[in-house]
Amino acid sequence: MIHSLPLPGALSATLLLVAVTAAPAAARPLGDHDVNVPDAGVVLHERDGDPWRVTAFSKEVSTSHRAAYLRSADGISFTKKKGYDELVPAPKGGKVAGVPYSSPGAYDSVVIFDARGKAKRIRTVRKPLSAAYPAWTRDGRKLVLSIQKNGYTTVGFVIVDPVTGASKAVTTRGVDQGALFRWTPDGRYLAANFWDQEWNVRVIRPDGRRHRTLRKVGIMHGADAFSPSGRQLLTLCLSMDASNFCVWDFTSGKLVKRVNDESRDWTIGWWDDQHLATVVHDDDNGTRAVVTDLDGRITRVLATFSAKANRDQVDLVYTPDR
Repeated sequence: MIHSLPLPGALSATLLLVAVTAAPAAARPLGDHDVNVPDAGVVLHERDGDPWRVTAFSKEVSTSHRAAYLRSADGISFTKKKGYDELVPAPKGGKVAGVPYSSPGAYDSVVIFDARGKAKRIRTVRKPLSAAYPAWTRDGRKLVLSIQKNGYTTVGFVIVDPVTGASKAVTTRGVDQGALFRWTPDGRYLAANFWDQEWNVRVIRPDGRRHRTLRKVGIMHGADAFSPSGRQLLTLCLSMDASNFCVWDFTSGKLVKRVNDESRDWTIGWWDDQHLATVVHDDDNGTRAVVTDLDGRITRVLATFSAKANRDQVDLVYTPDR
């Protein structure tokens, strides 16, 4: 399974951080804390009251597998969970979605861990298809995974109810091969990129029927492309302009702002409604996760990556800190 989140076509790139879909809590600027994560080769620069908190990470251990780690209750250490490529804690706590290395029988599966660590394996799609890149609704009640053919070509989605263990797989025509399905902020619909001779974002009902289309907006960007308020959508605009990250009004589909992306390798997602979390390379080849305003100015450093972390393609998972 390939764990870099692909951008369509020739624009593919590795996304080093993943944010779980949910609206963040209000920030309270209190004490600063540096947390060294030696297994990841990363130092986290956290602050009391941050709207997001790193709860898991994974790193590459071979060309086909990753090692996944979950943050312990003490907030300092991370524990490896053997046999999993990625772990994604749900918003509001209590559940974790795990994508295992392999699944028994004729079906691929996802494993849901409850607050006590008890595991429930849920079937997703019949092999040789697979389901990866889990994303929770903002209330943590439902999960969606993107269905992939040959391990990297997206062909649909599967919705999972972690309580009942029910799942429903839906294939979709026209979805971009590198698209990932994500919930809309209200949890009623799904959104993904479709290629219709132009880069559109299509909003889809859970049964696969089209609800609406935002035309010519580019490629959904960030693990959660929707702002915490749910009013705005972040995309990579495909144009010749220097500033090619764009913020759109989700209701009207109108452009709100072009974001200065100078020196930004990629965007992780929203930090709050006025700031983004991005990854930057420094002049000395160092890598940092930072917060920027919508004019591209860095206002905060979130994490510092070592050269080893970059080689291992470390993915940090951020969830809302409530």
